[in-house]
Amino acid sequence: MEKIRKDRNLISVYFIFSIAFFSLLCLGMWQLSKHYSKSYKKNLVDIKLKKEPKDLNNLTSNIEDNEIVKIKGEFLENKSLFFEPRTHKGKVGFHKLIPIRVKEKYFLVNRGFTLEKDELIKNKNITINGLIINFPKPKFFELKNDIQNNQWYSLNIEDISTYLNIKLEPFLIYEINNTNNKIINVKPNYLSEINHLNYAITWFMLAITLSLIFIFFTRKISNV
Repeated sequence: MEKIRKDRNLISVYFIFSIAFFSLLCLGMWQLSKHYSKSYKKNLVDIKLKKEPKDLNNLTSNIEDNEIVKIKGEFLENKSLFFEPRTHKGKVGFHKLIPIRVKEKYFLVNRGFTLEKDELIKNKNITINGLIINFPKPKFFELKNDIQNNQWYSLNIEDISTYLNIKLEPFLIYEINNTNNKIINVKPNYLSEINHLNYAITWFMLAITLSLIFIFFTRKISNV
């Protein structure tokens, strides 16, 4: 009877350990994958930053993702959107996004981080350099936009196009050469400074620690 009870306890411990160990490994592999993906894209962007930006006005419809482009067009300042909450070096503010008309097409430009909802552009016809990416899909856990009250939390192209009453191209441009001290240029999330490798190592170390605890615990039960 005692042996049966001990076997049942061991089976329970094995089951719990297997689930926890597998979960930690999956989290570690997920962070490791994000690290390599981020490193690849960051290196790709760094290489392109050293080259002359491509003129968006002369590009065909086959626009490449993660391309550095030069844009000349008309900023629609009265259609500015402020996404919140956004942070920069501990300060909470907004990302200012403005549609720009390039010939007959409209692109959305992330001008950067700002603390105030100000209209800063005096000359609407402007030339900027920027990093162009495919418009990101909203994540499952992101807050939904409050279109009626003009409050923005996620980059949902359908919501934005509906509110602005213009058809946006499926690309988002991050300005990289802004000189206005009230706006600080930002980068896409996948180029952020988050150290995914450290997170991966942490999850793997937790898996190893759990394994050592499991070995110690099972030996203790076996010797009882």
